[in-house]
Amino acid sequence: MAARRLTPGFGVYFDPTKSTSGQRFFADLYRALERDAIPLALRPSVVLFNVSAPIGEIARARWRRQTIVLRIDGLYADRLSGPFIATFRAPLRALLSLGLKYPRLHDVLSFCANLLNENYTTFARILLADWIIYQSRFSHRVHAALFGRKAYTIIVNGAKRSEAGLLRRAQAHGDIHVITTYDEWKPAKRIHDLVTFVQWAREEKKVPIHLTIIGYTGKIAACASAGIKAIIETAPYIATLGKFSALEGPIEQALVEADVYCTFTYRDPCPNAVVEAMAHGLPVVGVASGGLPDIVGDAGMLLPWDDFRDGYYGCHRYECEFPLIDFDAMLNAVIKVATNLDVFKTRVRQRFDSDLDIAVAARRYTAVLQRLAA
Repeated sequence: MAARRLTPGFGVYFDPTKSTSGQRFFADLYRALERDAIPLALRPSVVLFNVSAPIGEIARARWRRQTIVLRIDGLYADRLSGPFIATFRAPLRALLSLGLKYPRLHDVLSFCANLLNENYTTFARILLADWIIYQSRFSHRVHAALFGRKAYTIIVNGAKRSEAGLLRRAQAHGDIHVITTYDEWKPAKRIHDLVTFVQWAREEKKVPIHLTIIGYTGKIAACASAGIKAIIETAPYIATLGKFSALEGPIEQALVEADVYCTFTYRDPCPNAVVEAMAHGLPVVGVASGGLPDIVGDAGMLLPWDDFRDGYYGCHRYECEFPLIDFDAMLNAVIKVATNLDVFKTRVRQRFDSDLDIAVAARRYTAVLQRLAA
């Protein structure tokens, strides 16, 4: 039986019931692309998938000879450690432990451990894809050694603007209100270090910083200090708001009322929480790690950073021994941004005009998809 003819144009595979990688961004992108997209039932010649899409759906698109465009974020690159090795069964634990004993084997066995633990699902999807859309230069770099021959484009995530946040006037004086987004299972978000920093700034430097943590669940990374939970939940200068699925109500209000978004996230390919915070007019202070430089630009201050100074593999999901952050330099950055908010908020608006608005991201996706469909 002859294969059904494909319809020239592009479609988007999106399952709104799933909670997946970059779900809020991909949902906004899907809605922005709907006007130009062809329904999947009509078999568009090009289909855009998120990296978390079911591999069966991607395989069926390959069988139908549709061109597959895959949006991906990062790869897991945990170094070998006791907690990481403990996630495997006994025979593999013994083999992987050789990477701790013999440094020459570390990177090879780290690759195998991350592949077996999680990366194999991403690898399979990439192998099926015709075109890759990376979220940042960092995201491309971590994949390039393995998939350097794959055609690709780099498009930074976007978000819908909150006019209330973008138009809010900066406070002239007063305490500094910083905000961040919680992640209960990724130590690499370094919430524990951020809490320690705020405590240090107040107690050692007498700087009146207040921290709001949105999305707080009460669960602390196993490798974090036991005292961090108590500080978060009892310190008078820390406020928490629970889990959320949409930026509305108290969550949106907290973002609008903050002065600075602060993040210590490490090797994050494109932290969408940062884009969402900037959508509410917030400049960003953090370290120039992962995809943060591509997002923030000059709309904040990022301390210089080299994600690969200790090699390709590092702490991420199982350890908290991250490279030290210069607290004095970080505090100076927070104070500089907080005392020049009008300037930095103007830069945030300019970043949205040029790169971060969801409409801008959608146009860039559309350009790639239509070019491939042609």
